[in-house]
Amino acid sequence: MEILNNWIFWVIIYLISAIFFAQLFKRTNKTMKNAGAMTVLLELFTALFALILSVLFEFKISTNPRTYLTLFIVTIIYAATDRLNIEARYGLQPSVFSMLKQLSTVFLIIFSFLFLKEQPTVYRITGGIIILSANLLLSYNKGKFEFNKYFMMSIVSNILFAIAMLININISDEFNLGIYTVITVFIPSIIISLLGKHTIKKLKEEFNLYNKKQFVISAFCWSVMLISSVRAYQLGNVSLIAPLFSLTSIINSIYEYFITKDKNILIKNLIMSILIVIGVILIKQ
Repeated sequence: MEILNNWIFWVIIYLISAIFFAQLFKRTNKTMKNAGAMTVLLELFTALFALILSVLFEFKISTNPRTYLTLFIVTIIYAATDRLNIEARYGLQPSVFSMLKQLSTVFLIIFSFLFLKEQPTVYRITGGIIILSANLLLSYNKGKFEFNKYFMMSIVSNILFAIAMLININISDEFNLGIYTVITVFIPSIIISLLGKHTIKKLKEEFNLYNKKQFVISAFCWSVMLISSVRAYQLGNVSLIAPLFSLTSIINSIYEYFITKDKNILIKNLIMSILIVIGVILIKQ
């Protein structure tokens, strides 16, 4: 199907799935009791949907042992980021979380300067400062800065995600995209299960706390979101796609306005979102 090779199609799919996931999952994890168990459950269901969706792509699998070593290291980092993100989503509005998510781009640029010896440019430095400033202003409330634990968890997860991306460059090209997604969520689920001692019984008990329909749809949306983001970057120009992906913060802000009817929050979030989009555009120059 020709449409599957069109980056615009995958950007649209990403935006739709990301918004649905953010809003549905926010409702689902209100009844969460154990964040570790929820992370494992979400990863397992996501892996299942990714396996089903793998039929959409050419079957290929890497034969390079070094690739698997790198991928194993990356999945350890993904386990930490997934675990942190689940709890951060619990305490943050989807619009705020999606804005903070753009910090990973800033950290990736910083790491590229430090470790890949890339040359800093005025555009990149300016873009990074704008994104950092916008996210700093997000924490400003009632005359003071408030950095709660969910805010800090999101920052740490973005640092770790940037490290993983630095290590993980182009590995997805060596695999069927669905299989690659299965690996990047299934192995972290095993790691978290072992470290958190999440038995099947405990996972069942946790699962029974949720609205199952919402949870399953959330997992499907996350699977589609992960696949579509990688596929869009494979087919298109990163400098164009990254700013388009950052539109999730604006869309989430508008959606949340219709729920809360709070114009002050809408205006603040829209200003921060627009600044972040501008920052991402500048960084990708």
